[in-house]
Amino acid sequence: MYRLLALDMDGTLLNRSKIITPAVRDTLQAAIREGVNVTIASGRFPASVWLHARHVGMNGCLIAFNGAVILDAETGERVQGFPIPPDAARRIAELAAEAGAYVHFYGYRTLFVEHMNEMNASWPLANVVIDPDKPLTYENYGEQADLIRVKQVGRLAAFAESVSEPLYKATIISEDPELLVRLYDELRSWNELALTKTGQRRFDIHAAGVSKRTALEALCRMYGMHAAEVAAIGDYDNDVDMLGWAGLGIAMANSSDRVKQAADAVTASNEEDGVAEAVRRYLLS
Repeated sequence: MYRLLALDMDGTLLNRSKIITPAVRDTLQAAIREGVNVTIASGRFPASVWLHARHVGMNGCLIAFNGAVILDAETGERVQGFPIPPDAARRIAELAAEAGAYVHFYGYRTLFVEHMNEMNASWPLANVVIDPDKPLTYENYGEQADLIRVKQVGRLAAFAESVSEPLYKATIISEDPELLVRLYDELRSWNELALTKTGQRRFDIHAAGVSKRTALEALCRMYGMHAAEVAAIGDYDNDVDMLGWAGLGIAMANSSDRVKQAADAVTASNEEDGVAEAVRRYLLS
């Protein structure tokens, strides 16, 4: 019945240690052998999505940057992209600077930052496929980490106005929850952007109309499928639309109540191989 399975990554496909467990990997490979098209729908970099998909053995198309990019699972190359308009990117950077909030921008393979710091310098290593037997160091994961660059560009407003490559996502990060709410509400009032809460200390910004749901709709058009043939599994606010739209929306046990209410079913947590449990229950013959 379900021909396409879409998986969020953090909090869903990955456990707390950011690992795809053997049980989850084996179950997904069994679904692929039975003809299910398994894909990832994540806010992460395309390279990170591609690396994890390759680790499982997925084929077809994948979704990165919360739907702003669709990429090929075989090559990792972009199939479709929906960037933030340059003028809007400039104004996002100006707003964050005036408020004293941290912001950075994502190109297809590059994280653009105003100044290098410990947090953003570690971004490439935070996106690799982790082997539990290997410490997370550049010596162990350099080949994967090199697929993502971090580039210091100075004043981001000036950079966003003149950059030649598309910017698919901006992220605002702050330890001040009141500031985050104020910036979120201000940006939402512009009515030209899509905002996605992806953590307690951050939210993502995309071009209007971008979401995991709209990207999955595009995949369905490519594959000649209907929403009723799609199963989706997620755990956070950026998964709500996807779970509500899919023929079968499954929330992880570690999800918020809002996510669970949007879903048709709830599986075990990401610490208990919840994806494997859901696939065995609903997708395997």
